[in-house]
Amino acid sequence: MSHTMLDQLPIYSLIPELKQQLREQNEAILEAAPGAGKTTVVPIELMDGEWVGSRKIIMLEPRRLAAKSAAKRLADTLNEPLGERVGYRIRHEGKESAKTKVLVVTEGVLTRMLQDDPSLKNIALVIFDEFHERNLHSDLAFALCLQARELYRDEDPLKLLVMSATLDTQALQKSLSCRVLSSQGRSFPVEIHYSNKALRINDVSDEVVRQTCHAVHNEMGSILVFLPGQKEIHYVASQLKHRLEATQGLHILPLYGNLSLKEQESVIAPAPKGERKIVLATSIAQTSLTIEGIRIVIDSGLSREARFDANTATTRLHTRRATQAETTQRMGRAGRIESGVCYRWWSADQQFQLASQAQPQIEISDLSNLVLDLAKWGVQDRLELDWVSPPPQNHWQQSIDHLCELGALTNQETLNLTPMGEAMGQLGIEPRLAHVLISGKRTNQVKQAAALCTILSEGDPFSQSGSDISSRLDWLNGSINDHGSRPKQPYLKAQASWEKRCLSLDMGPSQTNPAQPLSALLVCAYRDRIAHRVNQSSQQISYKLSNGRKAFLPSSDSCTKSEWLLSLEIGGQKDRGEDRIFLALPLDLQAMIKTFPHLIKKRENLVWSKKQGRLLSEEQSWIGKLCIATKPLSSSSEEAICQALCDYIQEEGIECLPWDNASKQLQARLEYAFKYDTRQAWPDSSNEALTNSIQEWLGPYLGKVTNQQALNKLPLKEALLSRLDWSQQQQLKQNVPERLSVPSGSSYAIDYCEEIPTLRVKLQEMFGCASSPTVLHQSIRVELLSPGQRPLAITQDLAFFWQEAYPEVRKEMRGRYPKHPWPDNPMEAQATGKTNRALRSS
Repeated sequence: MSHTMLDQLPIYSLIPELKQQLREQNEAILEAAPGAGKTTVVPIELMDGEWVGSRKIIMLEPRRLAAKSAAKRLADTLNEPLGERVGYRIRHEGKESAKTKVLVVTEGVLTRMLQDDPSLKNIALVIFDEFHERNLHSDLAFALCLQARELYRDEDPLKLLVMSATLDTQALQKSLSCRVLSSQGRSFPVEIHYSNKALRINDVSDEVVRQTCHAVHNEMGSILVFLPGQKEIHYVASQLKHRLEATQGLHILPLYGNLSLKEQESVIAPAPKGERKIVLATSIAQTSLTIEGIRIVIDSGLSREARFDANTATTRLHTRRATQAETTQRMGRAGRIESGVCYRWWSADQQFQLASQAQPQIEISDLSNLVLDLAKWGVQDRLELDWVSPPPQNHWQQSIDHLCELGALTNQETLNLTPMGEAMGQLGIEPRLAHVLISGKRTNQVKQAAALCTILSEGDPFSQSGSDISSRLDWLNGSINDHGSRPKQPYLKAQASWEKRCLSLDMGPSQTNPAQPLSALLVCAYRDRIAHRVNQSSQQISYKLSNGRKAFLPSSDSCTKSEWLLSLEIGGQKDRGEDRIFLALPLDLQAMIKTFPHLIKKRENLVWSKKQGRLLSEEQSWIGKLCIATKPLSSSSEEAICQALCDYIQEEGIECLPWDNASKQLQARLEYAFKYDTRQAWPDSSNEALTNSIQEWLGPYLGKVTNQQALNKLPLKEALLSRLDWSQQQQLKQNVPERLSVPSGSSYAIDYCEEIPTLRVKLQEMFGCASSPTVLHQSIRVELLSPGQRPLAITQDLAFFWQEAYPEVRKEMRGRYPKHPWPDNPMEAQATGKTNRALRSS
């Protein structure tokens, strides 16, 4: 095979070794720095291998533009048009033929190929390019390829090649038992300029503008500026246009994922001869894409990623510092064709403090589509596959719950598909959109469903036109003309593709209901996004969503006239209390309830009113976490009453119960037995334990308590004793007695509510008692009282008291209480509660 200037690419030095490894083994890992030529060279060099034969090589790229661009470069290398030996297949588009040997695919295309033919019998090799991006689809496809090879390709194993500029090879080598082949990048030096500044995130855009203007005036060539998102791109673009308006032949172009494929292709094309361009890009330009003429990179050092919150089923944008791997890839864009320059506002020391790799998408994304794909594949457990990084349990479970809500799974315990789930899996698209298409097919509203999916998947065509999706649909069907919109042709092309998918569904005979509102196609797919207007200010209107989250619209938005909305596209920033609604549909709540009564869950709500001193009862109608209606109930079940009282007591604490001395003493005796009698399994009777087990011990007494008067009559002592069997009750009486007999013959209650159980007794009644009384072998405290019932001494050591303290007490008290005995030797005196006269006359 002949080569021109491509012969100089560093990757060629590794090709013989790579070919040998793939001949002898079934897998390879190729780490090649930016500019090495791996994407352009490797598939062409491998496609004529003897082990490939008449089969294809599949190369997976992380983005549509990257896939199409890579396929074009490969075809140009062969001097052939796309669709001959090199083809591509992306969403809504593709070119391939019977001659195709290398097929470049993206997103879920490979997953759908695996679902259609798990053996991939016509595929010799799958190449995972730019694997460091850890795209959700590539992680899934990689895990499925490993299992498919194990199950279906014993005799002729499917070969796998993982390629990247910056790889976490340690994680990969757990799945692929092969050594790593490494190649240096193209040897064009890139000079890095550090500004050594410490900036807040909000200040970075202004510094990027300053650095870009400096580069325009001091460097030659086109400039690639990395920014975290569209907001910053638009801001920097407006600033540059103002500051550089006098500069001739300079084009300022945005590049981000929501641009149409045609718009993106025009950005990466070379600038007109003698002119320059400034490309303001998100991370879409970090890898895979070659933007012609770039020799200067301005790096904001920031990256924005969508992170899924499993608690609210909402994806929000997080702005973070770029990683070492990302900044290395960005810098490499400047040295693809000639020596370049990279500007960074931070310091060299800060560069080495950055995280090494970004977190994989599988750990931060909504996994609903992945779980649906795995259910179709036949997986039952998330750890059944050999993952590079396993899906997080909370995201996994949330996705199962969501698919159950959509009617795709039979239950939450198993990944068994319903007929709806089978149809959704057949489409191989995001579950919500699959539900919309299926609803459209069932109700004979195919065109409308396809139009909705087009707007929801291709991005909002309007920049500033409120949130009502109806206006976008009117634009799509030609009813209105918005000159500020994006080009319509890509949307019409996508709509035709969606319509084709919808028509391909085998759902049986369709229902005809032309009067059905637009919301009927969307409500069941977005039931967690039903929104109710809750408050407003001069700037914005707040809505509460049925998933529990709050979101807002600007006050000027026409949708705010509606009390109820279906919020179809929402998003927000990290640490903000409310999300922003970007696309919505006004909702007729009563019509929706009439059409879809199953969306409403009725529940009896009982709550104890502390202020009114009684139980309040009502029936509530809920959609998710939105209460949409209430009505009073005249009566409630005993079970519901019991639960409401238990909730109230647990919230208030058991101190709100009518404790009297007898019940408090019994609780204290039980606590004492639990602490000191280790021979018996006594129940824990602390306040915390009783609160936590309130349903168990007090529940049987609560079923008819509906007011404070009934609550005050609760037999707490009886309820506490019910926790003990007959044997335990007898042992409690014997071993932890309520009362204790003293030497005088009387008995007195022991106060177990004190920190140390305390016996209060007249001093003269303890004459002759040489040692302190005990309960469960623990000395209790004796409070010795005067004849006037005032404390004279408190002790746990009576022998010490008689010997050391009693003489002083006697000296002081015999004059104050002369009618009562104060013997010299209390150990030999008669214990009595009587006076001296009473003793003489007895």
